Amino acid sequence: MKRVISFIIILVLLISMSVPLLSVNAADYGIDFEMMCDAVYVENLDTGIVMYEENADKKVPPASLTKMMTYIVVAESVPDLANTKVEITSEALAGLDPASSVMGLADYIGYEFSVLDLLHGLMIPSGNDAALVLAQYVGDGSVDKFVDLMNRKAGQLKCSDTHFVNPHGLYDPDHYSTAYDLATIAKYAQQKAYFNEIVSKPYYQVEGMAHTLKNTNYMLNSSYPEYYYEPVTGIKTGYTDEAGKCLASCAYTDGYYYLCIALGAPYSYAEDVNYAMLDTRSIYQYLFNNVSFVELLSDASVVDSLSVEFVWGDKAVDVITNGSVSALLPNDYDESLVKTVYDLPDYVSAPIEKGQVIGSVTVFYDKEIVGTTDVVCAETFERDQTNYLMHRFIGFVYNNIIWLSIVASVVIVLGIMYINAQIRHKKRNSRYRYR
Repeated sequence: MKRVISFIIILVLLISMSVPLLSVNAADYGIDFEMMCDAVYVENLDTGIVMYEENADKKVPPASLTKMMTYIVVAESVPDLANTKVEITSEALAGLDPASSVMGLADYIGYEFSVLDLLHGLMIPSGNDAALVLAQYVGDGSVDKFVDLMNRKAGQLKCSDTHFVNPHGLYDPDHYSTAYDLATIAKYAQQKAYFNEIVSKPYYQVEGMAHTLKNTNYMLNSSYPEYYYEPVTGIKTGYTDEAGKCLASCAYTDGYYYLCIALGAPYSYAEDVNYAMLDTRSIYQYLFNNVSFVELLSDASVVDSLSVEFVWGDKAVDVITNGSVSALLPNDYDESLVKTVYDLPDYVSAPIEKGQVIGSVTVFYDKEIVGTTDVVCAETFERDQTNYLMHRFIGFVYNNIIWLSIVASVVIVLGIMYINAQIRHKKRNSRYRYR
């Protein structure tokens, strides 16, 4: 019965949350201040909990956030990033918009740079020239072939609302993604060699280059106090007139690790304000100051007492949590939004061992699952074999009562027929005797 009730409760909660997965129904963590960005997705990377979303599944131009996927394809295609050299050719840079962001490769035609240095140029100054050189190298001279690899990888990552037509992110109507998909791509890119190290650098000096590469993410650079935020550790900026200001970033402090995708912030050269960075900083400041882990269930908490079968006497065993359940909640969270659902049997059957898993507990906050842990037995019970056999016999009789009744009825009828036959037989014999 308890399993049925638990299932119904969970089903009701899930139905009440009935929105498509990609629209990310985030619980209310109190982020209600006005933002300039058109699409935002924020996730706690420690737990996978969505802290905030707005238009997270809206298809928009991703600008240079595209280069996160470019990095992924290069990192997975070149075995030795540090020691593989690539020659810079004019053919590779043909058609490049000189007004777009570059690392300066046009001044180094005929030079060779390592793939690792080119990846620095791709991510730090957002070099479109580096994107084209790397795409031609990995694509065996074909940028289109490289873009095919980008789209194939997007498919593997289940980024169904993403499509690329170039490796740098300059605008094209068929080049789009979503905040949700870009978060997926960013999290995957963080697993690739050198990625986290590169995107956290404010500056980088390429050996053989006269100038120093400067990161376009001013949140990493204390020289820009209007944007700088010390917990930020990356990741990538983006801008086109059509995309607006965009920023993929992550921030870590005091054991809390967040990812934020901010897209479509308006920008004018006259005002020269990056609202994607300002919105991102406001989000991080709010989360670090107003959200923390709260222990909702402590380890070894008794959650129920279940009867034990196959033992003599009226025995019961306590079942307890196997570990604590902590949830990421607003510091002033509404306790009425916390729901605890237990999935437990009606009873347990001996033999049972101390620590044996017999169920689970799931904690919801504002209809979102925020924690779960196993429920285990608190002590050991041995099975009494006589009691077990007796229960098996009773169970057999109970489960087969209809067939046993039929068999018994047939036996009784046959017995009655046999007795009647014997009586008739005796009567006939007695008549013959007295003739």
